[in-house]
Amino acid sequence: MAMIKQYQKKNGDKAWYFKTYLGINPLTGKKQYTTKRGFKTKKEAKLALAKLELQAKDNKYTPQSNMTFGEVADKWLKSYKNTVKESSYSRVYTIFQSNILPHFKEKRISKINIPYCQNIVNEWYQEYKTYKAIRSYTSAVFDYAKELRLIDDNPMEHVPVPKKKKEVIKEKKFFEKEELERFLKCCSEDSYPLTYPLFRLLSFTGIRKGELLALTWNDIDFDNKTLDINKTSARNYNGRPIITDPKSHSSNRRISLDNETIKILKKWRIDQRKYLLSYGINSLAPNQLVFSSKSNQILDHARINRILARICKANNFEDIKVHGLRHTHCSLLFEAGLSIQEVQYRLGHSNARTTLEIYSHVTKNQQEKSAEKFAKYINF
Repeated sequence: MAMIKQYQKKNGDKAWYFKTYLGINPLTGKKQYTTKRGFKTKKEAKLALAKLELQAKDNKYTPQSNMTFGEVADKWLKSYKNTVKESSYSRVYTIFQSNILPHFKEKRISKINIPYCQNIVNEWYQEYKTYKAIRSYTSAVFDYAKELRLIDDNPMEHVPVPKKKKEVIKEKKFFEKEELERFLKCCSEDSYPLTYPLFRLLSFTGIRKGELLALTWNDIDFDNKTLDINKTSARNYNGRPIITDPKSHSSNRRISLDNETIKILKKWRIDQRKYLLSYGINSLAPNQLVFSSKSNQILDHARINRILARICKANNFEDIKVHGLRHTHCSLLFEAGLSIQEVQYRLGHSNARTTLEIYSHVTKNQQEKSAEKFAKYINF
């Protein structure tokens, strides 16, 4: 029941106030009351009370919340964690810790306004390429607060997203056929035992780095010369490498292996057993990782990057990334005459657009050489 009473202010003036019940707080599960003061007349207090009760009945009343953005974000993250893979949660958790919470964590969520959000988005725009994603996750927390009736409006919704000026797109770096041959020769001469088999497999299958690091020996069928891709390596929210589901449904695939790669992998299996045994580790289990650390743990993604950078620097190769070997394999598949559909399946692309982008690059190279090929064929 609502209560309306008159009271006396400190300066001696009289005014009216009301106290009323607004239902159960959806966040705490406790009964929710509110008190409003300062009305000059009883009629004014009654009108304000009626309006408030109508808003509460229609679930449109939002009491001022003392909760901070950080507290609401914590609840949102716990809910979000149940909807995505651990690796995806880890990425978003890191975005909150590094980019969002330093600006918003201690602020009362009901007091954060549009100008403040605009200033922060402007900062993100200047500092991060992923500023749109950072803004989107921040906005999701405000939307969650609206659902909990902690705020009336999402201030981030009213902040325009700045647009980056179009930059000249640099072509992805990858190896030509002759460069790949020389690169793998350098890998075969490297002192680290897994360098050659690892980069041979990457170059001759085009699998992703995470897929490579999650491979176990029972994924390889030496008799039928096939490789099953059914898992990937990623990081959890603590930054530790884990084995999880593949990137997408199309990432689950079985691809063929050439005879030479099979031969190299057979040799590596023997060498790996000797290598790990020297550290006191038995690696005979069928689910043994194909490539592991000397303590037989999942290799860190950064370790592969460092090995590749070292090989390239020592042998005067252009600075190519691990993903560039996937691009290399894709380009050479097209040059070898495979269809777009065959390449798309082998690389596990979820749609043909990515495959076609690489295909257009290859055909451009071929077009540039077409006049030379024609003149050589005519030969007069």
